[in-house]
Amino acid sequence: MIRAWVGSLSMGMIFFCSPIVSIFTDIFGCRITAVCGAAVGLVGLLASSFVKTLGVMYFTYGIVFACGCSFAYQPSLVILGHYFKKRLGLVNGIVTAGSGIFTITLPFILSGLLDKVGLQNTLRIFCVFMLVLILASFTYKPLLPAKPTESQIGGFRISRIFNKNIWKSVGYRIWAFGIPAALYGYYVPYVHL
Repeated sequence: MIRAWVGSLSMGMIFFCSPIVSIFTDIFGCRITAVCGAAVGLVGLLASSFVKTLGVMYFTYGIVFACGCSFAYQPSLVILGHYFKKRLGLVNGIVTAGSGIFTITLPFILSGLLDKVGLQNTLRIFCVFMLVLILASFTYKPLLPAKPTESQIGGFRISRIFNKNIWKSVGYRIWAFGIPAALYGYYVPYVHL
């Protein structure tokens, strides 16, 4: 049950960081945000492999690793809009299905590794995946024109980051509150299975 709580905290943090990740992606771009996020995730995962107490694991894995993953994951979806226009929905579905396939196979890989090399070495092996993610993030090449810099628009404005006009759309409000409500059911398997 304790492992489920650490995993649930990790999954929650990945989604909880999304608004912050969106701001960083808008300001710094997909490549820098994803590379830095994957690097933070690598540090969190590597630190977790040396941890001996659960309380510290909550921080290294549940917060540091998860926040890094959030900063690496969201730009991987945003960059799709730079490359695909006509079939963006299909491409997004394929990318998301890839995440699902990895999630389905992960328990089999984990149980085999945990039995053979233990938790600490399993986490170190997964650091290789994070290193591959860092290298893959370097390939993100934005094709859309860059947004104007602060000097070009007359200084920093909070409205550049937070667009309150999106809340005028009823459809967006339903979506924005419906998705978190649906995620309550999404976490049940992570906690109870």
